[in-house]
Amino acid sequence: MEIQESKQLISEAKNIYLIPSQEPEAIASTLALFYTLKELSKNVNLIIDTLPDNLKFLAPSLDFISYPKNFVISIPNNVAQISQIYYEKNSDALKIHLTLENGNIKKDNIAFYFSETKPDLIITVGIKDYAKELSDKLNSFGFLLDSPIVNIDNSQNNEKFGKINLIGENSLPEIIFNLIENIHPHTKRDDVSGENTKENSSRSGVGASKESANCLLTALIIYTENFKNKLTAGIFQTASDLMKKGADLKNIINNIK
Repeated sequence: MEIQESKQLISEAKNIYLIPSQEPEAIASTLALFYTLKELSKNVNLIIDTLPDNLKFLAPSLDFISYPKNFVISIPNNVAQISQIYYEKNSDALKIHLTLENGNIKKDNIAFYFSETKPDLIITVGIKDYAKELSDKLNSFGFLLDSPIVNIDNSQNNEKFGKINLIGENSLPEIIFNLIENIHPHTKRDDVSGENTKENSSRSGVGASKESANCLLTALIIYTENFKNKLTAGIFQTASDLMKKGADLKNIINNIK
């Protein structure tokens, strides 16, 4: 049920902010979701303090984790009343035309500044208590308040602060892999557990891209401490599926060691 509701929210959203905890498993898993949402033509912004050095091989550049801004032109109402706005654009320039109802605009009256894009949806990964863990960030990112949240976590101590709480018992990369396979337009999987169904016994042909698969396998290796702990049949199945999708196990191990 939560998977389908998450899929619906993601489908309807244009501007999506991703907020992982600072745990490497959560960051790598979130990067996989970033790639997937970009492939779905979403405007995706990642809020993170720093990208750990051993995970930088997963991102194409440092610009990858920057968040775009809207450019705003502001004219006070007490200076002039504007009744109509239109623009024309050609290969040389963009011209913005203002029709004044009354008043007179001078250069000094016009303010130019950047404004953050307000999200249609926030997806948190590995965060147990949104208000507590992000208290410092919310002072700078106040525009994040009042947006719907899909809360993804694998801790039973999660405060369930989201509009949708996708809380599982398995690893974060397994939960997000299942979500990615469901939100991809070519998949039809509904199982939250991450196990295969009869109708969809193979996940290797569709869904997560090679970039996403590399991120998820990285998160899985971190979670299992290089397949030494917390091992289940589901983890081995997921690792196999990710490698079928192009994840490079050798390259990942060489980078995160």
